[in-house]
Amino acid sequence: MPDPVESPASDALLPPGPDPGAERAARRGFRLLVGSHLLNETGAAATLVVLPLTAVLALDASAWQTALIESAYFCAYLVLGLPAGALVERARPRRVMIGADAVRCVALASLPLAWAADGLSLPMVYAVALLLGCAQLFGDIADHSYLPRLVREEQLVQGNSTLQLIRSGAELGGPGLGGLSVQWLGAYWALAANAVGSAVSAVLLWRIKVPEPEPPALAHGLARQTWEGLSFVRRQPVLRMLAVSASLNNLVFSAAFALDVVFLSKVVGVPAGLVGVLLASGAVGALAGAWLTPRLARRFGDARTATLAVPVAAPFLLLAPLTQDDWRVLLFALAHLAISVGVTVFNILQVTYRQRVCPADLLSRVSAIFRFAVWGAAPLGALAGGALAAHLGVRPALWTLAVALLAVAPLLLCSPLRRTRDFDVNFPTVPTSC
Repeated sequence: MPDPVESPASDALLPPGPDPGAERAARRGFRLLVGSHLLNETGAAATLVVLPLTAVLALDASAWQTALIESAYFCAYLVLGLPAGALVERARPRRVMIGADAVRCVALASLPLAWAADGLSLPMVYAVALLLGCAQLFGDIADHSYLPRLVREEQLVQGNSTLQLIRSGAELGGPGLGGLSVQWLGAYWALAANAVGSAVSAVLLWRIKVPEPEPPALAHGLARQTWEGLSFVRRQPVLRMLAVSASLNNLVFSAAFALDVVFLSKVVGVPAGLVGVLLASGAVGALAGAWLTPRLARRFGDARTATLAVPVAAPFLLLAPLTQDDWRVLLFALAHLAISVGVTVFNILQVTYRQRVCPADLLSRVSAIFRFAVWGAAPLGALAGGALAAHLGVRPALWTLAVALLAVAPLLLCSPLRRTRDFDVNFPTVPTSC
């Protein structure tokens, strides 16, 4: 994670060109984008708690049914993750972001309205989760594409640092805010508040006055562009192993995390506000992992650190099913904190390697492939977690998944990376067998 900046909306963030009016518009546009980003990231993190809590409290949803909510949310990454980058390239990014906010607002507002009319149902909650996932996918890609319109090229790192700082803060505070909003306001009004936040975000984006050029004409079709990225990853053994490892790890993580809300609220019996606070422990781990990554990479080497990050953290997941409604509730927080440290360290280092090894004109497509591989596994994992909980019970399912993580986490130790201290962009094209 980039280091935080002292003044994210300062005059240092300026667009190219000497026009003072354009510079003022860009500075104001960046502030509006930051405001929109804050509302969206906080709302997204809160919604992942509010939606399953709504299903549990209003519809008495089971572990399998709450897992389906997370599966529906991440289904967009599985279905649209590969072509999403090229699709956004064909439109103006600010319009994509405004459209994503409009979808969020309508989808979220429909739930309390249906609840008031006694028409709320689980299929409707699943449909809303699917729409929210689609909006998040396209909104995330578009805001990264739009930032260069508002800042100079040499200030992109500072601008991205600001947006990443907001995302990390939202991941830290959003789940707790979602749980507390359900506890204090009720799920009905918590959903309505999230809908209002999306509407305000759309208004902030609409008020940005920086002009956008027409989307560039593309030489190849969507399928051809996607295939070029896939072919590049297929020819790179290290990239291929990183993608497979990340996908399998996230398959298990998604299965376990899909059970967290129902496990804490119905099995352990903690209040809704504490559910959100406990889930926020993962964000604390992410912040710690971001701080540790450069230090670990310098001490042990970036390839070795990436290879060992998740295997070292994996045993901590065995603490989660030991959670009880007493001091042992801290075991849940410790498990998620440790897992988030390992995953964050791995993610930062594999992203850095991708940026080094990928040609500039392929980087966005390769990034989309990794997004598909990692987050496309999330709905499948959520379904698997729900199925395990339905057949074994929630706590035994968490035990099973913790053991499964111990099996898949060391995959990179069976790759060429096991003998390597630092990543090499000229790695052999044929992977070494384990």
